[in-house]
Amino acid sequence: MNIEKEEEKYSKMFCSKGFVNGPCGSVVDGKCEVDHMKNCVWVLIYKKLEKKGKLQDFIDYYIPPKKLKGK
Repeated sequence: MNIEKEEEKYSKMFCSKGFVNGPCGSVVDGKCEVDHMKNCVWVLIYKKLEKKGKLQDFIDYYIPPKKLKGK
């Protein structure tokens, strides 16, 4: 399993803030702070990897922060 591809697939499709390195820290009961009716993509990734027995790979995998365009 390619952890980075898994994260990228979900985060680009669903993260309301466009975060690609992890959750924003404002998740409440698994819901996105921007849209409280929507599940946080990072909670979904965590649960999917946990179910597949790949959670430790996710925890151990480091993604360097990405520089924002124009910054």
